[in-house]
Amino acid sequence: MKNDLEINNLTVKYSNKTVLKDINLELNKGEVTILLGLNGAGKTTLLKSMIGLMKRTTGEVIYNNKDILKLSNKERGKLISYIPQNLHTSQNYSVQDIILMGITPYLGMFDMPSKEHHELVKDILKKLNIEYLKDKYISEISGGERRLVYLARIFIQNSKIIFLDEPNTFLDYVKQHEFFKFISDLIRKNNLINLITVHDINLALRYADKIVILSSNEIVDVIDCKVDGYEKKFVILMEKIYNKKLEIAYTKFGPVIVC
Repeated sequence: MKNDLEINNLTVKYSNKTVLKDINLELNKGEVTILLGLNGAGKTTLLKSMIGLMKRTTGEVIYNNKDILKLSNKERGKLISYIPQNLHTSQNYSVQDIILMGITPYLGMFDMPSKEHHELVKDILKKLNIEYLKDKYISEISGGERRLVYLARIFIQNSKIIFLDEPNTFLDYVKQHEFFKFISDLIRKNNLINLITVHDINLALRYADKIVILSSNEIVDVIDCKVDGYEKKFVILMEKIYNKKLEIAYTKFGPVIVC
């Protein structure tokens, strides 16, 4: 298969209301893919329906010639890492325990994390500059710190596919860019398949290789950011969605959209 993951004719309905309609999308290894859309466009529904957290009405999600929605929970747990929009937990685990949960799909029923796993946690925390959180409980840390902890769990889970739902929520301006630089490097260096939802169109412009635009529960376009002039096509689409005149400013970091 040319494309590493294919979503074919994915439709989701609740009570006869269509919340996603005939979604067709190709996701490729090592290509940072950002999903944009207004509130209620269906971004979170798309991510959840792709991993079996929400029931699809029709369609399939194909990876290595298999529908991943037909895999067992354990098989999907090895293949996919997912960071949801809301990271509330009713159980008060330590940061170290939360990260170690990433290896659960690889352990037998009575197996425990090894010394090597604990050393790996230390290394990952160091890479993310959050070593100081290791022994804290998840309820004691901020929303932004919690997102970094779940990012650390992606490392140890060693998945081939990652789905992130508004991962910059609760992160300050500098931390947002640190996060996206980090995750973009991770995706490209490890050839990960991915889909990341955001609201900030300038984060999408700066870090994406491909931007998927969702409106009224349908994909209206896919922007290839490697094509010359992509930002002009992008701003025209955004003007239609926001119903507002937008301008492009060019900086040494790339194009920025202002209104």
